[in-house]
Amino acid sequence: MNTVDFTQLGIKEGELILDAGCGVGRHSWNLVKGNYRVVSIDLDLEALIKNYGFMKYLNDLGETRSSFCVIMSNVQSLPFADATFDRVICSEVLEHVDDYFEAMSELVRVLKPGGTIGVSVPTWITEILYWRLDKNYSHPGGHIRIFRAYQVRDLLEAFGLQITGSNHRHSLHSPYWFLKCFCGLDREDALLPRAYNRFLCWVENNSSPIFKFIERLFDPLFGKSLVFYALKKEGPAVGAADARAALEHRR
Repeated sequence: MNTVDFTQLGIKEGELILDAGCGVGRHSWNLVKGNYRVVSIDLDLEALIKNYGFMKYLNDLGETRSSFCVIMSNVQSLPFADATFDRVICSEVLEHVDDYFEAMSELVRVLKPGGTIGVSVPTWITEILYWRLDKNYSHPGGHIRIFRAYQVRDLLEAFGLQITGSNHRHSLHSPYWFLKCFCGLDREDALLPRAYNRFLCWVENNSSPIFKFIERLFDPLFGKSLVFYALKKEGPAVGAADARAALEHRR
């Protein structure tokens, strides 16, 4: 289940791609099936181990065409040289980090001029609902802020990026998190979210065209994720302090 659309990123064979804040690796798993070079980073060691384990499993089955590696790293301080990557994916990360200006500064720094980046955050309307339903939904290490669409757009433009597209994704996932928060995030035995999760797994595994159509239909209204795609233009680098100042001036 990809949140960022590889087609809109314009990924080409042989390119070097960074999956920043990869988690257990849903984007990485699909990337390694293509002819790319994939670097996955995260601060969660357990998630990285799962990510690498599944990519290695796919490789052992002969289902990968990519080279891949995982690195434990903070997105706010990336261990890569300037202009290293052809494409960058940063999905559902900025709502977690302490300083999202520093995170964006690093992501843009390691992206080559002419390269593209896909950034996704949870939609504000779903986040407000979940935060109110369960006080445990927001916590240090979890979601600590809510973004509006214009804030993400302005953030990317403050770093000199050219927006090339945006969309909403995963409306079928919104009810699951509503049920989780309604029943209690800590209630692993709650019947309704467990039943709905099985339904989601069935939809994903069977690629049901009907439910895919329904999801696309409702994505603009109830999508769980908001995705922006942007191009890094030629020009001087924009640091976190400059981007902050630009946004303050715009306000």
